[in-house]
Amino acid sequence: MGSTTSRSAPVTLSVPVRGYSKLLRSPDRLTVDNLLFRDLLWDIHVQSMDFDENGLADTLVVSVVINFMLHGFKSYAGTHITLEILDETGEHTVFHKESSRDTIGKQNKGSFILCVRRRELEASSCVSAHYDKFTVRCTLKKMQQATKRRCLFGSLCKSNAVLEPPKVAMVGSHTLTVCSVSKLSATLRNGECIYSTHFAVGGSTWYLKFCPRWLQSGILWLVFASKGDEMTPTTAEFSFEFEGLVNLESQTTRHTFDRDNDDFYYHLKYTGTWPTQDDRLVVRCCLAVVTPEEVRTTIPTCSTESVLTPLLSAMHR
Repeated sequence: MGSTTSRSAPVTLSVPVRGYSKLLRSPDRLTVDNLLFRDLLWDIHVQSMDFDENGLADTLVVSVVINFMLHGFKSYAGTHITLEILDETGEHTVFHKESSRDTIGKQNKGSFILCVRRRELEASSCVSAHYDKFTVRCTLKKMQQATKRRCLFGSLCKSNAVLEPPKVAMVGSHTLTVCSVSKLSATLRNGECIYSTHFAVGGSTWYLKFCPRWLQSGILWLVFASKGDEMTPTTAEFSFEFEGLVNLESQTTRHTFDRDNDDFYYHLKYTGTWPTQDDRLVVRCCLAVVTPEEVRTTIPTCSTESVLTPLLSAMHR
């Protein structure tokens, strides 16, 4: 079981969680696999929680934790952890959570977890009905400490700004298909959504999520999924195209995404009588990441004429 790597090289393991229907009715924590990283054995667990009146779990918790039976509650500060739940093909990320530099420092003991709602997991095509399974992917890597080099000459250095050629914005699109809005609305509870697979544009990761019923409308979110420690604000221009139950194209919107403002929502008003027999909805997001027209690169150069020359002249007087 698991990976055999024990040093500091990054380790990734994809695990099929089998017996999904049985897992939903059992409160027992299931160890689905393990992997060796930094000479420690890490266990990957899945556990069902919040059982309803029918005995089905409302929540699934995926966790990765050091095997305390072998190592005790040792510290794993400095280890970056990513947990993902993939689509039913086992290839594309749908649900995702990763540790930040701040949380790593605090998580010296215990486990790193990803919680998902059962109905959202199933509605987002993560569960293979044929094989009765879903797929979890775990990545462990050693966190690199950021270091800054100081200028040896201190105030003797100045900056010359060099203008680079304008960069072309990176453009992409992604499609989310809802086979039946009415059936989806009947399946999900208030506030629950269907999620698209993740897609990359402009060096950042994005996804769509759709809530089928909010009063007399639906809500679509474009979410900025890149939440790394070195994340910088990213400005994007985007529009939505809708086909099926609703046929329209939204206006192009410009929005800046950052750690505290990582999504944008759009109210989608249904037209005509709803639900209908054919209430299929196709959502296409067209997105362009906007880069600055001028990127300034700082090149330190030493100015000996303005500072050192008076000092040298005074020494020879």
